[in-house]
Amino acid sequence: MSFAFDWPDYVVFGFWLVLYSLIGLYHRFRNEILSTINKCFGRQRQENVNEEDAEALFLGNRNLSLLPVLASLMASFLSAVALMGTTSEIYLYGIQFVFLIFGYLIAFPVAAEVYMPVFYKLKLNSAHEYLEFRFGKSIRWLTSLAFCIQMLVYTALALYAPSLAFSQVSGIPVWITVLSTGIVTTFYTTLGGIRAVVWIDLLQLILLTSGMLVAVIIGTVRIGGPQKLIEIAWTGKRLQTFDFNVNPLLHHTFWTLALGGAGMVLSIFGTNQTQVQRYLSCRNMETARRATLLNLPSNAVFLILEIIFGLVMYAYFSQCDPLQTGEVKKADQLLPYIIMVLFDGIPIIRGLFLSVIFAAALSTVSSGINSLAQVFLEDLIRPCLLHFRKKDLERRVQTYVAVLLSGFLGAVSVGLALLMQILSSGVLNFSFSLFGAIGGPILAVFTLGMIMPCINWKGALAGLVSSLGVGLWLSIEAILSPRKREKLPLSVSNCSGNYTFWAQSAGPMLNRELPSYSLSYLYYTLACLLTATVVGLAVSAISGFNSRSPVPRRLLAWQAYRCFRHLPSWLPAQTVEEERIHITEVVMFDSRSASSLENWSTAAAKYSTDI
Repeated sequence: MSFAFDWPDYVVFGFWLVLYSLIGLYHRFRNEILSTINKCFGRQRQENVNEEDAEALFLGNRNLSLLPVLASLMASFLSAVALMGTTSEIYLYGIQFVFLIFGYLIAFPVAAEVYMPVFYKLKLNSAHEYLEFRFGKSIRWLTSLAFCIQMLVYTALALYAPSLAFSQVSGIPVWITVLSTGIVTTFYTTLGGIRAVVWIDLLQLILLTSGMLVAVIIGTVRIGGPQKLIEIAWTGKRLQTFDFNVNPLLHHTFWTLALGGAGMVLSIFGTNQTQVQRYLSCRNMETARRATLLNLPSNAVFLILEIIFGLVMYAYFSQCDPLQTGEVKKADQLLPYIIMVLFDGIPIIRGLFLSVIFAAALSTVSSGINSLAQVFLEDLIRPCLLHFRKKDLERRVQTYVAVLLSGFLGAVSVGLALLMQILSSGVLNFSFSLFGAIGGPILAVFTLGMIMPCINWKGALAGLVSSLGVGLWLSIEAILSPRKREKLPLSVSNCSGNYTFWAQSAGPMLNRELPSYSLSYLYYTLACLLTATVVGLAVSAISGFNSRSPVPRRLLAWQAYRCFRHLPSWLPAQTVEEERIHITEVVMFDSRSASSLENWSTAAAKYSTDI
């Protein structure tokens, strides 16, 4: 069933797109606008801050405050992918997904206390720059390429998901919505940089949260109140789905969601460049720590909100499942469908909730484009020029390249989004599998560097390559041969009209010959981390660990340093307290520019005083 949008719906939706574009324009010409305002009111003209360089575009001159960073950290991965996937998960399989909160309890404190301080104190331009200081150029480049693949696919998926929803409820082709929203997102991201992205993320998070609250309240009222909601959900077995089985082959259990979910969340908030970029943009480390820790309750509350809305969807359709009647073709389309049903006949509200779905998507896409452009410039283009031409880009040229990269990568994301219609697996599982397949090895190589001073560059390279192989093997096979999960009871007993009902498959399908392919997708990150650790330790042991070149203290998490300094005296030292990394960098990385070495020495001196 397709719902026709009226012109007020398009006006509301267009209003938000125009507003996002205006915010991007404001941050691009902020100095000129403020200068004009000061002249009009006769105020003394303030000296302009240079907003034209690459650091301002990507890091906001390292002066962002708590509120926009907190909102941006949260909104960057609260995408339409998660929104539509989580609600459909609850609709089909019950509330067991709530156990992911236990993963939050593990992941966010570890990210705030172990990984983030190392990145922030080094004053890096990108997270992957750390890997060159710790292991060398080759690992930095390989990790950067893996991240680019990961984020290009994910941003395309985040753009495709709401476009699919729009097409489902309005009949407008997917390619039109992909192009229109992709162009707007690329526009404000390219012009406004990180400042525009984080402030628009804050606006989108407010819109998303308020829209979800309104939908939950109205849906609950339509059903008959909270008590009726609980009664229907209990009768439909949506509240009795808790499983504490330790079998790692099961899709969702307490352990897969708590432990596997912790690894997945840590790969995002601990070492993903998109989030590390926001840490580095904060005005001080305490702001970065608070923003990270506050994401724990924020994400937990929003997850609970998604779960409640999933229960509302089930209660509303408990007697007439739109999947079986053919009203919707995929479970990922249930969220936009119920919005159109609940608010049928109220055009402005329908346009507002369509904006909510797209707000969830555009925050992810804009953050992805901005971080991708930074990685291409800082981790691929500039190091290659320094290596082959022994010459860095001028600051003004860096700015032009950064702008061009943002536009180009936005276009690539749009192109990939147009190919997403061929996917056969669910939106939620595909996106999480991708983060496990590539995000897991990236988390692993950073963990080896910060936690294990005995790992040398040979062990890190072997660990990274082997874990990438394991992650991609598990993920690709699972996508090509998806397992079928047994759905909870769904009814069509109270449907009106003539429908052709589709039979539901029953019983989980496990691959008995290749059981590893059936490993829960949430365990992919931990599988990659375990593989990298075992292989990295073995190769490092064979090659003599780091006994000849101990790791400088500032490249380690303080917890690891305190642990390893108490090793028996007869073991070779793996760490060193002398602040001498700038000397070794001159020998090992002679292609780095003098200015980069000077910045590194300054950061190292500040780091030593901080600890």
